[in-house]
Amino acid sequence: MRIKISVFPIFGFIFIGGQTAVMEINYETKIIQDSIHKSQINLYASTLLCNNLESSYYSREAKAFYNRNSKRTPTISTNYGAIPKYPKSVISVYKNKENLVVSMPVGRYIFTYDEPQLKWEILNERKDIRGFKSQLAKTITDTGETFFAWFTDDIAIPDGPFRFKGLSGLVLEVYNKNRTIEIYATDIRKSEEIIEPLNYGNDVKAKSKKQFLEARKNYQENPSIYNGNMRVFDENGNETTKKMTDRIKSYTIFLD
Repeated sequence: MRIKISVFPIFGFIFIGGQTAVMEINYETKIIQDSIHKSQINLYASTLLCNNLESSYYSREAKAFYNRNSKRTPTISTNYGAIPKYPKSVISVYKNKENLVVSMPVGRYIFTYDEPQLKWEILNERKDIRGFKSQLAKTITDTGETFFAWFTDDIAIPDGPFRFKGLSGLVLEVYNKNRTIEIYATDIRKSEEIIEPLNYGNDVKAKSKKQFLEARKNYQENPSIYNGNMRVFDENGNETTKKMTDRIKSYTIFLD
């Protein structure tokens, strides 16, 4: 996997610009749905905007879809005219200092919840990834899956794709134990964009990740549950049901 590096001095804008300088890292995610025959490979493109304090991870398709006023929003033709094209992945992650907020789909709904921090074990393996001195780290997620990440202290920003953050440098590659999930950085550049969370408009604020996992499990067992109007309650027992009428068929990926 070749990483394209812009010609400007990377280290200059990181350290001279200080904590407010923004980097853009584009990643390609490969998901193998059939782990036995290694067939059904899905590819997803995502973008990470980050500095030393804040980051936002999302797909450009999702950002254009939820920003309906954008001229770049892809559309599809139907009998009812052109409608916005639903993105392959609507997952996003917003980090502010130590707080990590993940947004994931369940049926017609987007659940937003606080993600626990990962605990990393630094391993002895080292390699160069397109000129960056990189080191391997290992983590076991709260759902029990083992992931490995190659990170580089040459870019001293403790960030990376999805929830894979908190190391001493930028994560360039991530994969799980059986290699059914692989994420690679493909492009690193300076950015003038603003770091901000993806605005879904009417997402469900889960009280905890446990509530999201329960909702996802229920949906997998009975998909019709979350394809209509779901009754949702806050911590005070008040109903906060969201009506989701603008969703088209979703193609989602789940990274535990």
